[in-house]
Amino acid sequence: YAKGDKSGGSGKKGLKRKASTEEAQETAVGDDGMTESGVQPPKTAAFPPGFSISEIKNKQWRHLMFMRWKQQQRKEKLAAKENLKERERLLYQAPPKPVPKTIDNQRVYDETIVDPNDEEVAYDEATDEFASYFNRQTSPKILITISDRPHGRTVRLCEQLSTVIPNSHVYYRRGLALKKIIPQCISRDFTDLIVINEDPPILWPPDINS
Repeated sequence: YAKGDKSGGSGKKGLKRKASTEEAQETAVGDDGMTESGVQPPKTAAFPPGFSISEIKNKQWRHLMFMRWKQQQRKEKLAAKENLKERERLLYQAPPKPVPKTIDNQRVYDETIVDPNDEEVAYDEATDEFASYFNRQTSPKILITISDRPHGRTVRLCEQLSTVIPNSHVYYRRGLALKKIIPQCISRDFTDLIVINEDPPILWPPDINS
């Protein structure tokens, strides 16, 4: 009797599984929007932004919405292919492409952004101490020097800087103080002075003086 009871319970479970699979097959949606049983499923409103189909709790309704989404994706893909074929056929007579969305054309206007054509901005740029450099009125002449008794890598760094920075010259101090170097730079029309400091075994960033 116990065995028969168990077999009866398993039979009920099998019937429930069979019924659920039949219901899922009936709710499958075709390309024409009809289910296999020939019933038009009720249309629902579009999902709000950020909504996911996986949030639907009902399994059959979730499957139905997924099939509708796949159908919509298929239609959009076919429409894009047809549009591409039409553009290839028309060539230069094809209508212009839509303007793509970029960060610049999608940026929201902000009142705090300064207009580049503002009078105050133009005045600040004109009276800036480096305005002559930006306007190409002054050509920089740079002197590169280092600390006393530098290591070989510091010397090589100065030589590489002189090849990278245009119109630059390397000068080895040999114990000469900066107070004496600066007047000589001014008399020889140097506009900037770069000092490479070295604290063994660390090479510190350069000090730039104008």
